[in-house]
Amino acid sequence: MMQISSLYNKYKDNWWALPLILPFILYPIAQHLSTYGYIDGFEIPFNYLNMALMTVLTMIYGFKAIPGIILCIFYRIYPDRGFEPAIMSVLHYFTSIAISCAGYYYFTGKKGRASFGCYSMAWQRIFWLIFVNATLFLNYFQAVLYLGMFGVYDKMMYVNPFTIRTLINYHAMLVGNMIGLPMIYLAIRSIRTPGYLIKYCKNIRNQVAEDLRALEFICLFSALILLTTLMIYPRNHTLTLMNSVYTLTLLLPVMIWGTLRLGHAAISLIWWVILIVLCKNYQSYIPNGIDYNLHLAVATSCFSAFSITITLMAINISRQRALNVKTKRLMSIDPVVHLPNLLALDADLKQNTISILCQLYAPDLELLGRHYGLLMQVQYKQQLAQFLKPVLKEDERIYISSGHDLIVRMSPLNAEKRIAELYNKAKKFRFIRDGVKLYPQIGCSYCIINYPVGHLYMLIGELRALAEISLTTNLPVDMRKHSSRQVQNQVKTKVDMMNQLQHALELDRFVLMAQPIESKNGDRYHEVLLRMRGNNDEIIFPDTFLPVAHEFGMSSSIDLWVLNNTMKFMDENRDLLPNQRFAINLTPASICRADMAALIERLLIQHGIAPEQIVLEVTETDELTNNVQAEKTLDAMQRLGCKIAIDDFGTGYASYARLKNMRADILKIDGSFIHKINSSEMDYKIVQSICELARMKNMTLVAEFVETEEIRHTLFRMGVDYVQGYLIGKPAPIESIQTIN
Repeated sequence: MMQISSLYNKYKDNWWALPLILPFILYPIAQHLSTYGYIDGFEIPFNYLNMALMTVLTMIYGFKAIPGIILCIFYRIYPDRGFEPAIMSVLHYFTSIAISCAGYYYFTGKKGRASFGCYSMAWQRIFWLIFVNATLFLNYFQAVLYLGMFGVYDKMMYVNPFTIRTLINYHAMLVGNMIGLPMIYLAIRSIRTPGYLIKYCKNIRNQVAEDLRALEFICLFSALILLTTLMIYPRNHTLTLMNSVYTLTLLLPVMIWGTLRLGHAAISLIWWVILIVLCKNYQSYIPNGIDYNLHLAVATSCFSAFSITITLMAINISRQRALNVKTKRLMSIDPVVHLPNLLALDADLKQNTISILCQLYAPDLELLGRHYGLLMQVQYKQQLAQFLKPVLKEDERIYISSGHDLIVRMSPLNAEKRIAELYNKAKKFRFIRDGVKLYPQIGCSYCIINYPVGHLYMLIGELRALAEISLTTNLPVDMRKHSSRQVQNQVKTKVDMMNQLQHALELDRFVLMAQPIESKNGDRYHEVLLRMRGNNDEIIFPDTFLPVAHEFGMSSSIDLWVLNNTMKFMDENRDLLPNQRFAINLTPASICRADMAALIERLLIQHGIAPEQIVLEVTETDELTNNVQAEKTLDAMQRLGCKIAIDDFGTGYASYARLKNMRADILKIDGSFIHKINSSEMDYKIVQSICELARMKNMTLVAEFVETEEIRHTLFRMGVDYVQGYLIGKPAPIESIQTIN
């Protein structure tokens, strides 16, 4: 059997195989399904499918179809009419079909062989394969008939062709091509490739409206069957109106209803069957009277007009449904990473009511992304997802979340064992970039979930918080073994703080504080410190709200608020505080803004503040590592005249190595080295070395956390220029400076 199937697939498209056999098999069927009648003693078709058959054969097989078509026509015509009519029939078919197919393929190319129902080729097919084909076929037929070259039609020689009979004949050509082409194409493709029939059935299912219910389907088919039955019912019943030609008009709205609900693939089959039945039983609804010819012309014109209308509507409806499906699919896929997103996860959870959600979190991707670009992050997620697939079952999926997360939906069976397997697999992943293996630390958290879930996005936020815990334990974290309430409260606290920050920015609920910084000879300037008023007017310190501001991308807006209001205060009190200088902290997000230097310059001009009156304090963090934009911003501010201070030097990311490349004006020594300087030899040596290096770079030194007179004396003796701390003055509202002065 396998050998026969292989031979069939190998030779089926040769000219001596299917292209030769199919015309002999399908021609009698097409002839039987075609409908003929008599007008004024002449036989004419009402629905002509033979031409559609020859067109489809040529359309699919091209030149390979010629031998089969010629032999078939000779076989059918030569015994009854003779050699010359057979030759004329061959020329008749090939003249119209060759021209129409040539024009069609000229504009469509090889894609013209695609199945019917394709919107992009609908108009080309209607014009070339239906109108041009039918028009050429009819004109050729009428010309040869007029000259008496068909043998058996001698009575039609030199008869005027411009009659109702010709109009009906033309309608038959149009209808035969309109409904015959897709159905004969379906039959030939199914014989040639049996799997195509299965594909067609799937198209029917895909094109049917999603909200179609069984009751509506039954009502639709009942209406079609009832109208068709009433029309073809014997004429002796009492409902004479229902089996007249005018009943055809009732079919159109019902067919349009079916078109809107079923789509092209299904409605084409339905309309083809109805049309065949109506044409075969035309005598039941067309009265045989003096207006017989006129009624017949009306009926055939309805057939052709309805066929075109239904076909075009069905193609448009099916195309729209396909676009909707494609849009929904695209909405469920991340356009950058090309992995299913949270919308797809929500839909998937509907199909799997009990699942395990596992979140993989790699926060270091942000740092790597700044070094290697966004493409590195995208490739990392794609390759990690591909790397994890072998440990997943066929129905389990990996989804992309916002930020640096991947979410895995797994079946709940053996959850802990499989989560451990997944996490161990993820830790083995190595991403190679420029020959270097990169493996950011990955955190893992998971929970069991029962659908429906009304708080999916909050749940994902909780999982991320737990995944951060996993980074320190190096083990997957089960939400059931941690207080879900605690995690929810952490997330809720962050969201509440974010709302308070937005509220504070909109309603000026921030408070500016100032702490003096004083030199040995009494010269002083002030550092601006920020506080926020809470919902109950309580004072909130920056270590509470600034991390949230940074996480939600609000730190730069807060910095601009501080800059604007500080300069506004300086402008309003320039007479009381002439040449007063203020140090203002800038977060890494502000330094990395391309327009920050221009914004600060605009504020200086707006409030009439000299750049020398502003000291911009920047904390050395990993977020400024090799950041070209940060260097450009600081350089622009120095050229403008502002002073640049490096805050908290000696801790965190700041180091002696970075001191070599710094172009700052002021260096602030972190207070952790100051408050034990007289009791810790190590702290003393560190501060002393910082002072020596800073003097080599001509930088002004400021020491923080100066709380005793002994510490101040020691610092001034070591060469520190300015000191800051409770000994000099505690932070106070900025308005109090004028009173002190």
